[in-house]
Amino acid sequence: MAKEKKTIRVRIYQGASSGKGGSKKGKYKEYEVPFTERMTVLNVCNYVYENFGRSLSFYYSCRIGKCLGCLMDIDGKTKLGCITLARDGMRIGPAKNFKVIKDLFVDFGKKK
Repeated sequence: MAKEKKTIRVRIYQGASSGKGGSKKGKYKEYEVPFTERMTVLNVCNYVYENFGRSLSFYYSCRIGKCLGCLMDIDGKTKLGCITLARDGMRIGPAKNFKVIKDLFVDFGKKK
């Protein structure tokens, strides 16, 4: 009998940029993704991007926790997506206190 693949459900913020006054015009959308051991939040974002229409915007560069490009709000805490392990029920949003360009992509040069 084949082993059943494990999946997790995550909610990822998707929407337009921050409007005047910092109000976000988006919502959290739920995705079900296959789970593998040691999977990171960045792996989840890449899976969503590659398998659900390539509309998710996010940034990363080094993938080893050095560049800070994948800084995100993960379950209410600011963390790096490339080194934070994924788990079922996560809520992934744009880094707090920065202007949202689109989805998880923020302008690190502009504070709200």
